[in-house]
Amino acid sequence: MTGSDMMPAYYSMAAALVGVIAVACMKETARRPLEGSPPSVQTPGEAAELVESQAPTPKF
Repeated sequence: MTGSDMMPAYYSMAAALVGVIAVACMKETARRPLEGSPPSVQTPGEAAELVESQAPTPKF
């Protein structure tokens, strides 16, 4: 429709630009638990502290 042989390349560049913008807007989550995953603790003291810090009514 446009008469340009380069249109497939332009579409590919536009899709790549959308992907780069999406990746740039993502938050870093390395070394943090995923949202909704159960917490992990290594000592009984950490477990007790975690239980005390939780809200009385969990958000499920």
